[in-house]
Amino acid sequence: MIVMVVLITATLCAQKDHIGDGLMSVAAIAGESKIADSLQDSAATVEMPKLPLWKQKLYYGYNFDIYYHSDTRSVRKENGWSIALTPELGWRLNERMNVGLRFGGSYANTVTNYSLAVLDTTFKSNLRVLTGTWEVTPYARYRLKTLFNGKVGIWLEAHLYAGMEFPRVIDGEVKGTDYDGLRHSVTYGAQLSPVITYQFNRKSTFQIFFSILSIGYSGSTFCYSDPEEGRYNEYTNDVIIFSGKLRNLIANQFTPGLYGLKFGVQKSF
Repeated sequence: MIVMVVLITATLCAQKDHIGDGLMSVAAIAGESKIADSLQDSAATVEMPKLPLWKQKLYYGYNFDIYYHSDTRSVRKENGWSIALTPELGWRLNERMNVGLRFGGSYANTVTNYSLAVLDTTFKSNLRVLTGTWEVTPYARYRLKTLFNGKVGIWLEAHLYAGMEFPRVIDGEVKGTDYDGLRHSVTYGAQLSPVITYQFNRKSTFQIFFSILSIGYSGSTFCYSDPEEGRYNEYTNDVIIFSGKLRNLIANQFTPGLYGLKFGVQKSF
């Protein structure tokens, strides 16, 4: 009898231990689940740090332009090349509108063939001129459309520009040419032209300017050093219409500064 009581008591104690272990396991699992839920809630409440406003809105860029130009007018024949580097700084007003400022300079090497008629005699002279130019261009740009999931943007840009050109004759006879007594010239105007951009990533955007499809106005003032010799300051202006420029392009009559494609890269901070 005593033996049976001992056996029953031992059995109950063993079951009690198993029940306790099971309760402890359930409690541990519940605790782990609660901790995991707490960590998930904490992760959900932690927000990614936002960029400062100036980093979201401000951008800078570099534009590069190199092209060949020629003019086959009857009075003279001109050909040469030019290279330009134009940094820019801009501000994104919103997703569709940007404003900015480009500034920089260019370098041109031009060879002109003059045919001068004096007393039934025609004199021909080749003149080589190097020209340095400084220019500033404020602009506003509006995005018309996006393609390929927002990667490609089609923009319409309006800008003003003003600059100065400083020619230096390095070869040829200057007298009787357009450079006779010329000190410098002032250029100014306004232009409306399309721009296409491609966004590589958040920080880099490639852009291409289609100046050949532009319309606008351009003017120049040529300043001469000695008006007493009959070379007074001269003023010229021109209305730029892309259809006329295309006709000139087909006729191989290029005007320096109005043709070619300008490439650039915009960078975000």
